[in-house]
Amino acid sequence: MESVWFGKPRPGSGQPLGLSREAIVRKAMEMLDADGLAKLSMRKLAAALGAAPMSLYWHVPTKDALIELCLDEVYGEFPLPGPDDDWETAVRGMMHAMRHLAHKHPWWIRGQGEFNSIGPKAVAMSDAMLTTMLGAGLSLGAAAQSISTISSFAVGYSIAEVNFVARGGMDSPPPDLAKIADLHREKHPNYVKMLDVQEIWTLEGQFEFGLDCVIDGIKARVAALR
Repeated sequence: MESVWFGKPRPGSGQPLGLSREAIVRKAMEMLDADGLAKLSMRKLAAALGAAPMSLYWHVPTKDALIELCLDEVYGEFPLPGPDDDWETAVRGMMHAMRHLAHKHPWWIRGQGEFNSIGPKAVAMSDAMLTTMLGAGLSLGAAAQSISTISSFAVGYSIAEVNFVARGGMDSPPPDLAKIADLHREKHPNYVKMLDVQEIWTLEGQFEFGLDCVIDGIKARVAALR
């Protein structure tokens, strides 16, 4: 496995405009937030920084390495649980933060699983969650699996939600709801009835329902161990 974290950053002295890894990452994140992963290039980034493209490679060896650095910065925006927070409060807070950050940095949530997340801020976030779950009385293995399960739900939901919003979807029934119903009324009546259920048209409500289900499952596991 290759990772930017296995190497050491080079010093910034002598580089154009005092160029540094930190400055490169900051500008890259601005561009990612504005245009997404697909439109980011080292050449465009260099132009935005007023530097020669090759000068960026002094600090960041590849574009993938740059993405790794940017991803880790987002993990640094998570509010870590306090020492006195119970595990449910901590988990809910961090999963809501994940959903918020997914909308703030859509490229970040879409990069989950595609790039390494072993940087110091990502690991600090994971360790904080692990510590919280261990405090609930779970074994190390069960705590790790619980974190993976909760995070997988939040990541999966957030990716779908971000993509839905990007396509112009709204937190309300689509304008062509009647046409959709007419299209499937004969063969799939239960699906058509579901379209009239108001609860499915609130993104916040759907997220809360799913999160409740996952947390209730972990509560049952915690209770069984006591």
